[in-house]
Parts: sequence; C-alpha cells; structure tokens
Amino acid sequence: MTRWLFMVACLGIACQGAIIRQNSAKNLENSLNVIHEWKYIDYDFGSEERRQAAIQSGEYDHTKNYPFDVDQWHDKTFVTILKYDGVPSTLNMISNKIGKGGRLLQPYPDWSWAENKDCSGIVSAFKIAIDKFDRLWVLDSGLINRTEPICAPKLHVFDLKNTKHLKQIEIPHDIAVNATTGKGGLVSLVVQAMDPMNTLVYIADHKGDALIVYQNSDDSFHRMTSNTFDYDPRYAKMTINGESFTLKNGICGMALSPVTNNLYYSPLASHGLYYVNTEPFMKSQFGDNNNVQYEGSQDTLNTQSLAKAVSKDGVLFVGLVGNSALGCLNEHQPLQRENLELVAQNEKTLQMIAGMKIKEELPHFVGSNKPVKDEYMLVLSNKMQKIVNNDFNFNDVNFRILGANVKELMRNTHCANFNNKNNQKNNNQKNNNQNNNNQKNNNQKNNNQKNNNQKNNNQNTNN
Repeated sequence: MTRWLFMVACLGIACQGAIIRQNSAKNLENSLNVIHEWKYIDYDFGSEERRQAAIQSGEYDHTKNYPFDVDQWHDKTFVTILKYDGVPSTLNMISNKIGKGGRLLQPYPDWSWAENKDCSGIVSAFKIAIDKFDRLWVLDSGLINRTEPICAPKLHVFDLKNTKHLKQIEIPHDIAVNATTGKGGLVSLVVQAMDPMNTLVYIADHKGDALIVYQNSDDSFHRMTSNTFDYDPRYAKMTINGESFTLKNGICGMALSPVTNNLYYSPLASHGLYYVNTEPFMKSQFGDNNNVQYEGSQDTLNTQSLAKAVSKDGVLFVGLVGNSALGCLNEHQPLQRENLELVAQNEKTLQMIAGMKIKEELPHFVGSNKPVKDEYMLVLSNKMQKIVNNDFNFNDVNFRILGANVKELMRNTHCANFNNKNNQKNNNQKNNNQNNNNQKNNNQKNNNQKNNNQKNNNQNTNN
C-alpha cells in the first residue's frame, strides 16, 4: 500500500521529470487563506426588480459568469469576468453586499461602462494591472464568448483616486492580429511604469503568438515575435482534479521582475518558462537588431502555468495547473526544474490559478485601519476545466480569492534561503569593506600622527 501511494505521488508531482521540491515542515494545503468565495457570480443591480429584468432579458445568466483576474487598491478589490452572453459587467469591484452565491459585484466605475452599444464602454476585461501611480490599466479584448470580435481591442486607463477615465487607446488591427494566420487574442498585460509618461505595457497575444509593447509616451505599439511564444502541441491537453480539457494557447501568463527588469512568460500549452530583459524596450529599442534576446527553457516546469508574479526580492511565483499548486523560483538561481519549489498546494481551493498579484498592503490581513507595508500574495482560482467543459455544479463553491504574506509563503524554502545567503554574503562583504576602511583609516591616522611627531622633533632640533 505504501509503495502504491508513493507511485501515485510521483505520478502526480514528477511524471514529467525531476521531482519538485516540497517544504516538509509546512502545511501546503493551508498556505493560502480564503478571502472571498462564490458558488456563482451575482451583481448589485440596485433592486430585485432590476435583477429579475436582467435575468428575463438574458442580460444576466449566473451560469455564464466566470472570474479571470484580480487586483487590489487599498480597500477595493477588483475582479474581471470573462465576457459571455449573460454577463452584465466585465470589470467590477467586490461590494459589501452578500447574495446567495457570495459577495455581489459592483461594476466599475459604474453601470454605464458595461454598455457596449457603440464600443465606447468596456466589452471584455481579460486582465487588469494597477501601477505605482494609482492608475488602473484594463485590457479590453473586444471579444464576446472568447472568439466573437464585437469591438476593436483597447487599453483603458483609470485614475483610482477619483475614478476618472484618463485614456482609451485602440490597438491597431495589424498589431492585434497575426498577419500570416489572421489570428489574434489579447489576454494578458503587465505594466512597467518608470514615471507617469514613461510607461510601457506588455500585452500577450495567445492566438497570434506575439508580445505587444505599448509606449505611453507616444501611443506607439510594437509587435514582437519569437518561437518561445508558441504553444507546444505535446501539452495542449491539461488535467485539473482528474478532469481534462484541451487549449492550444500560446503566450499567456506574464510577470515583471522589479529587480532585473526581466519579463517572465509561458505559453499556456507548454511546460516552458522564458524571459526577455526589458531594458532595450525601456530605451525604445525594438527588434532583433537591438539586443532583444529571449531566454529560457521549454521544460523548466512539470505542468502548464498561467498566472505569475515576482516579489521585490526577485522570487518568481507561478501557478502550476496540473498540481493545483503555487510554486516559486528564485531568479538569482538557474531557472531549472530542480530549483522549483511548492509553497502552496490544495486540490480543492487552487483548481486553476488564473489571476495573481503581489501587493504592498492587503487590508484583509492587517486591518483596513492599520495598513502594514509588506508584500502580500493575492490569487484567484476559477476551475477553468469547468469553464471549458461547461459542467459546473453551482451548488458547490467554484471561485475563490486567496491570500498570504509573501514572507510566510517563502519561509524555510529554497527560494527564501537563497536570498538569505545572498544577504549574508552582502553583509559579510559590507563588514569586510567596513573593516578594511577602518583599518585604512587607522593606518592613515597612525601615519599622520607619526608625521606630526617627526615634524615636532625636527622643529625642536632646529630650535
């Protein structure tokens, strides 16, 4: 029996190669705490009459609302909903009101933005990002039911301090679509804000296999191509909690390191993990002749990965699809599978981590009246296998937002210990430098004293 269980564990964790590190001193099932959960998504319509009218008209169908991304700004939690027929609002905040399915969602900035009659509103907010200047960036794919183009894809920018709509940028067709295949699907974004004007936005085209770079300073777009963006047919089939589905998606999940300026990414249908250093982009250098190099390996991970985030110390967190887990890699180490370590794993609550952010404050953990500046992990799981196969049981909890302190997640892991070794090394170097400086100063002081004594002796002799 013990041997059989060991074989099952090996198949579940290391069927594709080297075993992933696990922290034996840690309860991986409870590493992330549930903050919000839903059986199904519902909205604050203002009245029950308005809600029933939305149901009767087909504007709202609780079986077609699936969350895809999450972000936090002070006490406001933002959630995006994939746009299907029956989804009244795709960009939302979590309200304080509770319905039968869970917390009710409230359209952001208001209900008028959910109307798409003339493409002036928001059609389908796939991914969102909040930058350090309190701006909410929204990637609007313009697609309904994942494939039907209703409007051109856009970027929207909001000032969170006053809910003002700052900017709307339409993404040109020749940028949004692969000219050879005619395919395109913009699903992810990452924002790199050096200052309010000097801001770059990285957008993943998972159908056209491209990375799009937007420059806020001149509203220009650049479409980058690489074979590292392509999906791997070997890994198009995915399995979550025993249920399989197939997605032939290229580059999807991305995360930017604040330490190295590396942009990490993976095609969804792959076991690869890649990165490109963004410093050429920061200098407005694009193309193969401008030192743009794509690095990484097609077998770094043992399963597919979507959501990613990087801590201020350079620890890369990745959602691991087949493991229902969260893993970490320290970017100061080689990006190899033997350096990947699990920090959370739960077959019930972590079925497909679709959204992930690292925030400096999270009121759910420290209290809204006593914000503590630290790093907190925020993840959203959405049972994507049920979305693709359309077989939800809405009597069960299906969607969750979970969180944890990043330091606690990394405690006693290889990811954190490497940083500790580096810090110790830096401290030792600093101490050595200080000792050398002190010795140098003492020697200089002694030499000065010796010279002064010699000078005095010479003066006495002359007298």
